Amino acid sequence: MRRLILFSFLASAFAVFFTGCSRNNEELDKAAIRTLVDTDTVWFNLNTTVDSTGTSSTLMDTTKGIIWLRGPQTHDSATALIEVVGDSAWVEWSRHNYGKIGILALVGMETKDTLVVWEKDLVETAKVRGIYRRTGSESDSNRGWTLEKISCAVASSEGYSTVNIDSFNVKSQDYDLTITDPLNTFYDIATLVTFHSGENVIVTLYANKAETDAFIHSFILAWPFYVRAPFANQGNGVHEGTWHAQLAPFPRFAILDLLAHSTLWTEAGVYDFSGILFPYNIVWP
Repeated sequence: MRRLILFSFLASAFAVFFTGCSRNNEELDKAAIRTLVDTDTVWFNLNTTVDSTGTSSTLMDTTKGIIWLRGPQTHDSATALIEVVGDSAWVEWSRHNYGKIGILALVGMETKDTLVVWEKDLVETAKVRGIYRRTGSESDSNRGWTLEKISCAVASSEGYSTVNIDSFNVKSQDYDLTITDPLNTFYDIATLVTFHSGENVIVTLYANKAETDAFIHSFILAWPFYVRAPFANQGNGVHEGTWHAQLAPFPRFAILDLLAHSTLWTEAGVYDFSGILFPYNIVWP
């Protein structure tokens, strides 16, 4: 009987010790992954400032009698939710962005001859998800963790949000992709969707509302650095455009940007935005 009690006591003590070690290792893994996320400037640093302005450039869309831009933004501290299961980890990163959107437009029911200047508050939330895999040793500085997959990122205005990108299609020489659930659509970092340098990519965006305007933004390694182009409005919430892929190989996001028509064209229309950031790479032809 005494032996049985002693055995039960030792088994319980071992279980408590093992559980404590497992929890400690999990917290160490989460801390290592959080450091990787915080220092990642490619996939986990999302805002919409760069679609309009940067420290050395400003680009504004001048089609249809309107010039608009998003100004410099501030941010709150990013939140990273991390779940570790064995040698895999799931991360959801999110952050709020704050700033202004400036609009210079020619308005008027028919003549479009009245010049107006509006400045509106911008508040938005951005999210992206990633999957990490332990490919090294726990003794490594990052405990062996490596980013393996990244999702599309999503963003939307906060406080007032009525527009939404329901889905989008990307058609190129090698791809014909339709994405309906961007935050849960993951891409291998090592084998991202890849476009050939300079090739034409047709993007079709499907919005939940007809009264919307859509744009695509991409980064280039030359002035003006950030390029924005409007989609052609096909009606009934369908927007389509041809995008010329950049020349230099570089992994990045392309920003698909949907705004309520009233945001850009009426004084009373508040910032009403939905966006998707699509990860891709460029290769030489």
